[in-house]
Amino acid sequence: MVFERLKLLSTEGEIITGSKEEGKIIDKIKAFFHEVSDEVRVTPIMVMNWKQRDLILECSGRKIDASLFPYSPSVDLETEVSESYELCNNKMLKVKINNLFEVNKYYEEAIEKGCNSVVFSLDDEIRRFVIKNGNLLSTKPSPPPYIPAIYVKLSDFQLVKGKCRLLADSEFNQSTGYIVEGIKNAKYNEEIHVTAHHDHWLAGERDNLLAVSILPELTSDLYETHLISFTAEESGSLGFSPFSWSYGSRKFLHGIRTDNVLLNINMDNLAEDSLTVKLTPGLRGLIENEVNVLEIPEIYTDSYSYVKSGIPSVNIGSYSMLHYHGEFDVVNPGDPKLNQNIELTKRLILKIINSKIEYNFNEMVNYLDDVMKSLPLPLRSYLVNVEEKIRERNERTYRNLLRFYGGILYDDFADVKLFHKIFGSIEARKRNKVCIEDYGCIKKERNDEIYNKQYEYFINTLIHEINNEYIEQIYLI
Repeated sequence: MVFERLKLLSTEGEIITGSKEEGKIIDKIKAFFHEVSDEVRVTPIMVMNWKQRDLILECSGRKIDASLFPYSPSVDLETEVSESYELCNNKMLKVKINNLFEVNKYYEEAIEKGCNSVVFSLDDEIRRFVIKNGNLLSTKPSPPPYIPAIYVKLSDFQLVKGKCRLLADSEFNQSTGYIVEGIKNAKYNEEIHVTAHHDHWLAGERDNLLAVSILPELTSDLYETHLISFTAEESGSLGFSPFSWSYGSRKFLHGIRTDNVLLNINMDNLAEDSLTVKLTPGLRGLIENEVNVLEIPEIYTDSYSYVKSGIPSVNIGSYSMLHYHGEFDVVNPGDPKLNQNIELTKRLILKIINSKIEYNFNEMVNYLDDVMKSLPLPLRSYLVNVEEKIRERNERTYRNLLRFYGGILYDDFADVKLFHKIFGSIEARKRNKVCIEDYGCIKKERNDEIYNKQYEYFINTLIHEINNEYIEQIYLI
């Protein structure tokens, strides 16, 4: 039944949050949930809908197949092409990337150098990726991107040369996205939220229609099971927020009571590659040893919204980038490795939700011990009391501590840390630029003896202020 559901959903094509196509896929997901749930709810949320209406890229009289990256603005320009940042002022820049997560690093540099547009290429598969303007880990509104970014296949990349015409026509509208929730009552009133997302770029079967298709097979007789298909995981955050993903789950959790939610289990990007489970400390004992387990939250999925809401979370997925956000993200139902991963995912989740769940507080104590070694002494002294409460199995303290996780970005992929603002500031000592979730970006402008002394003073002052901020917050938990 999993593949039958998957292919039925897949017929709706690309699903961008807030689009007409989303309404069609919502009806199908509702029908799936009605078969296994006691109640089905649909929650509307306000989203920003983006749409590519038209795109023409023509170089030296030859049209080139391309896709427009969200949230590119509309333009109509004739321009010369440059392969050099230093020479791209008022020109189109060509950039060959190694993975899609390099896009915004190079996009930002293109803006700084005065380029009028950017053409990216990775391989021979059309892709989409959201471009941003500002601190890439900010959930707050940000000025919109103001030069377009497009993607061409690698086999066509050499055709982008000389003089080109770029016509990009995009549309932005405030719209409504929909979250579908199937609820099955059980012995205990405590809730388990098993989640996936239905909005997707291009084909989107691995990311993430396959996970949505598995949801109806995951119910519990012990815990009230909430099967949830989120909108606005890939895009949709209002005001061009650079933290463009997992917006739907953030809005959903802000609108409900969460103290009764025992656990979140999220599935995202299930593929043929080996599965990896990322989870919050305290949950390691729930997962069998046959999968790779990392005791760290996954920032790039809806599971992170639960962690930031103080809810322990498990994220299951593959980290293959082979067809990520691509036109060929279509699965083969006969693939033995994929079928094995589907069955393994189902078995892992069903075992968790049909067994008595208890947090292992010692895991968090051990993790906190390790984190405290790098924290300023005043904060450590307060955390000793927090650690003691967790050792005494104080669930409220354990869950509130999860809210102190945050993201740090200094490479292609963001890292997640407890008390991330301090760790981000420490990281800024040795890197040219570090972005810290909902705090800002720290950029070292020079590298000479005089400036370095001043910069060190700045970092020390920053850490001192952040330390005091955390102490005030820790006092309340």
